[in-house]
Amino acid sequence: MLLAVLSCAVIGGIAGIKLKLPASAMLGSLIAVAIFTVITDIQATPAWIKVLAQMVSGGYIGTTMTSDSIGQMKKMAPTAAFLLLGMLVINLGTGFILYLTSPLDLCTSLFATTPGGLTDVTIISDDMGADSAVVSVFQVCRMSAAISIFPLIIPKLLHIKPGGAKVKKAAKKKSSMTKQQYLNFGRTILVAFCSGLLGYLSGIPAGTIIFSVIGVSFTKIKYGIGFIPFRCKQAAQMLSGAFIGSKITMDTVKLIISMWYNAILVLVIFIPACLLLGYALHKWRKLDLLTALFCSAPAGASDMALIASDVGADGPNVAILQIIRMLGVIAIFPTITKILVAVTGL
Repeated sequence: MLLAVLSCAVIGGIAGIKLKLPASAMLGSLIAVAIFTVITDIQATPAWIKVLAQMVSGGYIGTTMTSDSIGQMKKMAPTAAFLLLGMLVINLGTGFILYLTSPLDLCTSLFATTPGGLTDVTIISDDMGADSAVVSVFQVCRMSAAISIFPLIIPKLLHIKPGGAKVKKAAKKKSSMTKQQYLNFGRTILVAFCSGLLGYLSGIPAGTIIFSVIGVSFTKIKYGIGFIPFRCKQAAQMLSGAFIGSKITMDTVKLIISMWYNAILVLVIFIPACLLLGYALHKWRKLDLLTALFCSAPAGASDMALIASDVGADGPNVAILQIIRMLGVIAIFPTITKILVAVTGL
């Protein structure tokens, strides 16, 4: 049965990529496996798949780190701290509102409104006991809205003509990997696995992915060992989608359908709140307004950086702050959620 689930995950992931869905590999895999699970009532995805996906995802994030980006992060630390604090306030406020207006428990509500990476947040939420299937739906809504709405709203607010702001795509190279790249890939995966396993055994919330990021970042900067092909990241996303999709039952589907108005409510609160955070960054951290607004958009770092550059914002600063936001959310927010749930007992 596991082979059947993984086959569905691969087929769904490829379909998602072809259809250009948001978080395409994960979402396509999730939908395909969810359909399989609902129809057959078979849940055959073991927990180790989730851990493996976290190790690869963390390793991939680590390969994007350079000494220059670390140096830039140090310079942007006060601004990044302000951004993270603002995001935390928005997360907690929106999460509690979702909790009060829906049948969801507090842990699920807080993770559903956490402004991090879809794959990472959803998997971490499962570790924390939240309903990861519901979390994934709200995360898809949040990310889709951020990518589609913010690039439309921000230029209009500032009376900027985007001139067809489209995300530029790098030309696909069909050349095969070299022997050195294969060796580097193998070493990187080994580092990601060992450091991720250490994080998993530590018991720290999101420890697997955090330690994997740190381990690969260190070897990348110190020894130049840090290479994971994008296809490998997509494979990890498919595994994540398979794990989450296998948790979706008919009862979950009914719950999600009944909560469409809650998803809209979250977006109605979240989008203006993030725009206000952008204005606050502009006023108190002296970022130019255009860059500040794109920094506060809760979407992917690369997506927002490329779109921001098209309309005249500081693309590198947007990318740096978005990366810090993503890493900060992974490292800090799960622990805060765990403490809040324990203290309130909700």
